[in-house]
Amino acid sequence: MNLVIKGKELQLYFSKEQLNHMVVKIANQISADYQEKHPIFIGVLNGAFMFMADLIRAVDPQLKFQIDFIKLSSYEGKQSTGIVKALSGLKNDIKGRHVIIIEDIIETGLTITAVIEEMKKLEPASVKLCACFLKTGKQKINIQPDYLCTEIEDKFIIGYGLDWDEYGRGLDQLYYIQ
Repeated sequence: MNLVIKGKELQLYFSKEQLNHMVVKIANQISADYQEKHPIFIGVLNGAFMFMADLIRAVDPQLKFQIDFIKLSSYEGKQSTGIVKALSGLKNDIKGRHVIIIEDIIETGLTITAVIEEMKKLEPASVKLCACFLKTGKQKINIQPDYLCTEIEDKFIIGYGLDWDEYGRGLDQLYYIQ
C-alpha cells in the first residue's frame, strides 16, 4: 500500500524495526554513561516526542531520571526559517543537573545551538545532545550530537514524530518525499 500525503507519495526510509534497533543502541549507551547521575531528559517538542518515548522505554529501568519538555518552532512548510521561536519552557530547575536534550532532527544546527546556549545559562552540571537524525550537507553550524541514531541524506522526511504542516507525525516508520 502506497502512502500519499498532500498529493505526494511517501517512500520508506526506515522501518519500525530499524528505528527500534537504533533507539535501543542509544538507550544502552545513555544507561551506561548515566548510572548514578540522575539525568533529566529534555525533549524538544513536537517532533521528538515519539523518539523520546521509545528512548525512555529502552533505557535501563534501574536508571533514575526525570523528563521535561520545551517547545520550539523554526519551520514553515518544508523549510527551516533559521529563526527559532520559543513557545514554552522548562518546568524543572536544571541547575547542577545532568541534562540530555532529546532532538528529532538536526539540519542547520541553528535551532539546537540556540537551545544549548539557553540551557547553559541555567547552570546545569552538563549538557549533552541526543538526536535521532542528523541531516548531512545542511548544517550552517557544525554540531555533533553526543548520541546519534543515524545520519540521513538531504531529503524531506516525515513520520516518527516529524510532520509536514501537521500531516504524518503519527506514522510509526520514517518516510521521505521524492
